[in-house]
Amino acid sequence: MGFLKRAFLYVTKKRGKSILLFIIFLVMATFVLTGLSIEKAAQIAQDNLRYALGGEFEIVPDYSESNPYYKRLTDDEGNFSIYTERPVTQEIIDKVMETDGIKSYDGMAQSLVSTNLEVIPGTVPVKDKYRDMVYSRFVTGTENNSFFRSGTLKLIEGSHVPEGGGQVAVISSDLAEKNGLGIGDSLSLTREDGGKTELKIIGLFEVVKQAQAYINVNSFDKLENQIFTGIQACQDGLPHSLPGFQSVIFEVNDPAQLDDIISQLKENDAIDWRAYKVETDNKTYLAAAAPLEKSQTLITSFLLLIVLVSAVVLSLILTMWSKSRIHETGVLLSIGFGKASIIGQYLAEVFLIAAIAFGLSFFSGSLIAGRIGNSLLLLQYTREQSIQEPDEGENGVQVSRKGDRNPDVVISDNGNGGEPIPNKDFPEPLSVSVGLDSMVKLYLIGFAIITFSVGVSSAAVMRLKPGEILAKMS
Repeated sequence: MGFLKRAFLYVTKKRGKSILLFIIFLVMATFVLTGLSIEKAAQIAQDNLRYALGGEFEIVPDYSESNPYYKRLTDDEGNFSIYTERPVTQEIIDKVMETDGIKSYDGMAQSLVSTNLEVIPGTVPVKDKYRDMVYSRFVTGTENNSFFRSGTLKLIEGSHVPEGGGQVAVISSDLAEKNGLGIGDSLSLTREDGGKTELKIIGLFEVVKQAQAYINVNSFDKLENQIFTGIQACQDGLPHSLPGFQSVIFEVNDPAQLDDIISQLKENDAIDWRAYKVETDNKTYLAAAAPLEKSQTLITSFLLLIVLVSAVVLSLILTMWSKSRIHETGVLLSIGFGKASIIGQYLAEVFLIAAIAFGLSFFSGSLIAGRIGNSLLLLQYTREQSIQEPDEGENGVQVSRKGDRNPDVVISDNGNGGEPIPNKDFPEPLSVSVGLDSMVKLYLIGFAIITFSVGVSSAAVMRLKPGEILAKMS
C-alpha cells in the first residue's frame, strides 16, 4: 500500500484529529491571506498615490555671496536691490527638462507695476505711491501654474496664458468687473523706471480658496489684483526687468525617485550650479503616504509573527501526535517501509487537510481583509494627525519679496513662500481583494511551514531503529 493511500485512510479514520488540524490551518491561513492581501493593496495604493500626487523641486537663483553672479546695488537714499547675472532662463529650463522623470515645469517672476486700472482695496493700508500698484506675475503659462493647478484660482472665461507667452494677460473677474473690462480688452503695465507694455486680456479667473497669507494683505498683494502674463512681457515690454524667472518649479512623475533625479541633474555640467539653489518638496506625498507605509510595515510584521507562531504551534501539536504514533511507526519500519515513505505519509496527511483549509480560507480572508486593512489605515492616519503641529498661520513673519526693487514694501508670508498650500485629505480606502497571487503565496508559505513542522516533529522518532522503538513501547 502506497503512502498516499495510507495517508488518506488515516485522515478519514482519525476524524477528531483531522477536524482539529483543519480548524488550525483555516485560522492560520485566514490570517496569512488577510495579511498578504492588505500588504499588496497598500503597495498598490502607495504606487497610485505616488503618481497621483507627484513631487517637485524648485530651482531659484542663489542670492548669497557664494554666487559669483550675485549683485547688490544701493542708491543714495540707502535703499538697495539685489539681482543675479544668471537668472533661471528658458535655456536652463530646457536643459533641466532633458533629465528623465520630470513631467512639467512652472516658472514665475513677479514685479510691482503700476496699471491704468482701479485696483480692489486690501485690508492693510499702503503708502500713496503703491495704491495703484499690483503684482504682475510673469509665468510659463497659467494652465500649469501652481495657483491654478492647486485649485486656488480657477479660469472661468477665455483661455490660459500659453506656454509661448506673448503680450497677453489673465486677470480676475472681480478686477475686470470693477474696471468694465472683458475678453479682448487691453491694459497697460508701467514700472517705476518707465518701462511700459500693453497687454490683451485673454482670460478671467476667480479665487476659489483664499490661503491665509492672502486674507489680510495690501492691495497690491491681493489675489484679485494680480495679473498673469508671459515672460516676454517682462523681457520685451519692461526692458529693465530681470531677464529670467525668479523661481521655476519642476514636477516629477514619481516622488520616490526625487533624490535620484536631483543627483542626476546635478551631474549636468551644462548648468553652472554656482548660480542656483535646488530645493525639493515631496511633503504632500510623504504626509499622505505615511499612513500607508506604516500600515504596510505593521502588516509585514504581523505576517512574520503569524508564520512564526504557526510553525511553533504546528510543530508542538505534530510532535505530540508523533509520540502517540510510535507503535505505528515501529510496525511500519519493521515490515520494511522506509523512513522516507513514512515521513511522506505524515506530510501527505497534513498536506491533504491543509489544501482544503487553504482553499476555504479564500472566503474567510476576503470577508475580513478589507475591514481590517481600512481599520489599520484609519488608526495610523489618526496617529499621524495627532502628532502633526499646525503649519498655517502659525508664524506671521514679515518678509520682503525676492527680486523687488522696493525694499520698503513689506508683506505677510505664511512660511510657504506665498504659494498655495495643498489640502491634506484623508487617504482613499484600500481596495483589498484576495487574488490568485496571494493564494499561491499562501500555499507556498503554508506548505513550507508544514514541511518544517513535520520534519521537526518526526526527527526524534525517525532517529530510532525498529528494535529501539519496540523496546520503548515495552
